[in-house]
Amino acid sequence: MKSFALSKAGGVALLLTLAFVIGWESYWRSQKFELSYNDDEPLWAYHRKQIYDSSPSAPVLIGSSRIKFGMDLSTWEQITGKAPVQLAQVGTSPRLVLDDLANDASFRGTVLVGVTEPLFFSPAGGPFDKQARSSLAYYPNWSLAQKASFHINQLAESAFLFLDEERFALRFLLDRAAITNRPGVFVIPPFPIKFTVNDFNRQTFITEDFVASPQMQEEQKQIWWNLFTKAPKMAMSEQDFVAILDQVKAAVHKIQARGGNVLFVRMPSDGDLWAFEQKVFPREKFWNRLLAHTGAKGIHFADYPQLAGIPCIEWSHLAPAQAKAFTREFIPLMQQQTGWQVQSAHAIPVSATSSIPTSTSR
Repeated sequence: MKSFALSKAGGVALLLTLAFVIGWESYWRSQKFELSYNDDEPLWAYHRKQIYDSSPSAPVLIGSSRIKFGMDLSTWEQITGKAPVQLAQVGTSPRLVLDDLANDASFRGTVLVGVTEPLFFSPAGGPFDKQARSSLAYYPNWSLAQKASFHINQLAESAFLFLDEERFALRFLLDRAAITNRPGVFVIPPFPIKFTVNDFNRQTFITEDFVASPQMQEEQKQIWWNLFTKAPKMAMSEQDFVAILDQVKAAVHKIQARGGNVLFVRMPSDGDLWAFEQKVFPREKFWNRLLAHTGAKGIHFADYPQLAGIPCIEWSHLAPAQAKAFTREFIPLMQQQTGWQVQSAHAIPVSATSSIPTSTSR
């Protein structure tokens, strides 16, 4: 009798759980959300394993969100025959990942390093290293059980919206509660919940809903403005700045010494944000010194009308249509500036596909 009661209670609990899960999933689907993968340590580790086949045709991309949004992997693959390996991380300096690639004796590939000055030149050990440290600590200790769990999660995340922890986990939903901060406390406000989605290749896309919403675009512009202009500034001495340049130079030279390639890329920004960045991070001090100190080549979007003419939807990132246009224009420029042969026998002629759309549809 006791066993029957426990079974009955278990059955009721199971039904309640299923009802909750079905209701939770149905609610988010009714709000027209797009499916997205969690951009977590296991997904990063899975792609970190793919770097050993990289080449100018299929480089490793590191950096922060601008290169993660703005280099369209499918367009790159159409043109060169191979897709890049996307290792960039949102809100993260790429220097630790560059060091990791430099210290990997088996890596002899090509690296494109996205440079967003406030992140790239941030002090070592600061908050903009956090995600890179977490991923780099996870990767070499990735167990068989964790790998199996990753592949199971991959299948589940491809089918269910509610598994997207970056949007629908309780802690993130609570962040969206209208609670006023204490005076003098700076907290980054939550981005619009329909701002971005991630695919399995770690490509981040600005959503169709965001593209269609001037209101959300203006909201995000204000977030960027407050973040860039009102966040506490981290002081850096000339000695610390040179130490960063020396660190990057050492990593670049290690990769080059093994036959690899490194190219720095300054992705687009525009509007008031680009004007602010030029004032606070002048090229002659940051971008120019980076290239001169490391001896590596770089492509700065502002130097090329075909890149500078592609607008950012919210001052800081390229929407999907613009990312495709940027990628089509970028690849032949990279080939011209570096001499690297990037197009395969199956490449689509760039001149046949190149255009700069004024709309922002995916």
